[in-house]
Amino acid sequence: MSRNKKRGGPGHGRGLPAPRSDGDRLGSEELREHLRRAVESAAGPRRPVDVLVTGTLSRAEVETHPLVLTDERGSAWELVLPAAWSLDASPGVRVTVRGDVIDEESATQVGPRLRVRSLSRAD
Repeated sequence: MSRNKKRGGPGHGRGLPAPRSDGDRLGSEELREHLRRAVESAAGPRRPVDVLVTGTLSRAEVETHPLVLTDERGSAWELVLPAAWSLDASPGVRVTVRGDVIDEESATQVGPRLRVRSLSRAD
């Protein structure tokens, strides 16, 4: 029974063509194609990260006063509500939020942005 040894350096096993059996190095066209595929896959849309957070609601003291959820560890999450939603809650109310982490820049820089899918009182 023979064991296949892994060969290659960084990137090996991630779409980089296997080394040739005759010992030749990869050609420039093969490397260009590998780099093109790597850049395309890195630039593609990322899958949303589903999270469940319980904490206290407040409004951030920045220009737009975004809705913020502060969890038990003190981490702040900027909440992004669906377009049709409105929220009538007093600061200090404890809630549980399920949503997706939004991977985009925010002018407020309060913390990670969380696109809310469900929100309930956490009494």
